[in-house]
Amino acid sequence: MIAILTGSCPRRSKSDNRDVNNVKRLGYLGPPGTFTQLAAKKLNSRLDNYSSISCQEIPDLIQAVDYREIDLAVVPIENSLEGSVNVTLDYLAHKVSLQIVGEIILPINQQLIARQGTRISDIEEIYSHPQALAQCRDYLQKITDSCQIRRVNSTAEAVELVSRGQKSDGAVRAAIGSRLAARLNQLEIIAADIHDNDSNWTRFVILSRSEESRLEELCSWESAEDKENYKTSIICSPIKNRPGILHEMLAEFASRNVNLTRIESRPTRKMLGDYLFFIDFTGHLEQPKIKEIITGLKKKTSHLKILGSYSRMFSGTEQEDLEEGRTHEINQFA
Repeated sequence: MIAILTGSCPRRSKSDNRDVNNVKRLGYLGPPGTFTQLAAKKLNSRLDNYSSISCQEIPDLIQAVDYREIDLAVVPIENSLEGSVNVTLDYLAHKVSLQIVGEIILPINQQLIARQGTRISDIEEIYSHPQALAQCRDYLQKITDSCQIRRVNSTAEAVELVSRGQKSDGAVRAAIGSRLAARLNQLEIIAADIHDNDSNWTRFVILSRSEESRLEELCSWESAEDKENYKTSIICSPIKNRPGILHEMLAEFASRNVNLTRIESRPTRKMLGDYLFFIDFTGHLEQPKIKEIITGLKKKTSHLKILGSYSRMFSGTEQEDLEEGRTHEINQFA
């Protein structure tokens, strides 16, 4: 059975910091009820003998893997509407040497959540994370003539605030968050799927210290036997700043008919105008043509970091994920 633990990931030195019982742990960005936990639950349903622990900040979560406090971590890396999660990219580039061993693509569906019996017309304050509020802007404009918008650190925190009841001044509160957060806090969804854009997806990556922790070896995940069904992620920097160097790098992929699924630049943190490139592409490092690409890139880059090859996983609907993960909770409404 999978236990759900809460609280910040412990922060210690890199030596002698595993649990005395050697319990395997899966970390996610908390508090409980976030969309990251929902992605972790999707993975948890396919893992054996893993407990879950939440971390309040992305750096803490990533460093907990690096310090061997946890074995795997589910971390958001990009959103279809808001773009990349830069803190995740920067830590993978500059702070740690971790492997991406899998990914989860999750639809982000926002709900208006309140205590049972609350009417929308009674709501005086609505709490949520700034991104969630932005994703529901059109809906909020219709109902917030007499409402105050309150920004907090996460959608899960917003739902927790509502679960504590009314403020001392008697103001009726609601929150925007996930179905999971509503269920964990025993609250009611008074308006479902209030997001403005149905094409709102977040990509989460699963991080490990070792590439040996491939998910198809860890759990009942279907193995992608065809290496074309894999994705590989790398970070690289051009060997020198000259006209056409990026074209030369990308030609390594084009000449071998390998599709790039994502490319993004971030500062190297060394000199203004110097950039790292995060590149995701189809294929596996064991394929001959991918080996050729890596060999070619080494001649054209001053820095090349391979984050790993991994199979892809698409989530179903949020409700399907909740039903699937229901039997793996031991603290439902405790």
